[in-house]
Amino acid sequence: MISNQILRKYSRDRKAKNVHNVKLTIPAQGIHFNHEDRTITIPSLKLTLSYYFRNDFEKINQVELGREFAYVSVTIRENPMIEPKAYLVVDRNTTGHIAVVGNPETGNVLKLRKSAEHIHRKYKNIRKHLQKKGKYRMVKKAKDRENRIEKDVNHKVSKKIVQEAKQNGMGIKLEYLNGIRNAKSSRNFRYPLNSWSFYQIEKMIEYKARLLGIPVVYVDPYNTSKECSRCGLKGNRSGKEFKCPGCGHVDNADANASFNIALRPVFEKGIDRLHADRDACKGSTDTHREATL
Repeated sequence: MISNQILRKYSRDRKAKNVHNVKLTIPAQGIHFNHEDRTITIPSLKLTLSYYFRNDFEKINQVELGREFAYVSVTIRENPMIEPKAYLVVDRNTTGHIAVVGNPETGNVLKLRKSAEHIHRKYKNIRKHLQKKGKYRMVKKAKDRENRIEKDVNHKVSKKIVQEAKQNGMGIKLEYLNGIRNAKSSRNFRYPLNSWSFYQIEKMIEYKARLLGIPVVYVDPYNTSKECSRCGLKGNRSGKEFKCPGCGHVDNADANASFNIALRPVFEKGIDRLHADRDACKGSTDTHREATL
């Protein structure tokens, strides 16, 4: 049973000649679990594990055993989708805060995690230094550590966004950013654009929201950072400061963008106008009430 699982997993890679440090994968039919005792038993290995994750799962799909950890895949029943009274809007960025969350009902803005750019710059310099010394294994370790930090940050940010939506009985609106990396951008903007994982945080928001029955919808991102959220005219942006020459509205550029997202209709298939007009430079001027994670 275990041998078949290993063969299925590694035989797909035609380039692989030798496989070392194999993680044993035990399928569902070789696993027993007890909700009351919170234990997982694998009779073929004479192994019993205690678990401390959520206890409302329906079944265990498989358990993968590494050197230090057991990776348990479970099936959890999704809650029925709620009828949201409004949508919490999320503006994802490459510079400044990773996500700026706007509540169009109250006008409040929540800014989450400003450390992303610093993390990537730091590890980029570390890898560059190690490459010059020819320490290529250390380069890979540095990259793996950077990916783990990024994933942890994205987990925390997505969790906070979904919790905020749940507390307010709202859905979540995101920009449809498929193909953002193919858009034209300046040389200085290219590295941060390609560094942080928009797709990863998007998928984390989706599955966390789905478990709680919170709908996630998408809008066309065209000009959300350039138009005024009050009068709709194209304004002037300097760093993170936005000024509208029409109505005189002054705002933080990310906050203004988030409220533009709130005004957009839900994205429809077939619409794919995508422009790299986001976060070209830095700055700081905030007018809404803010909270920072």
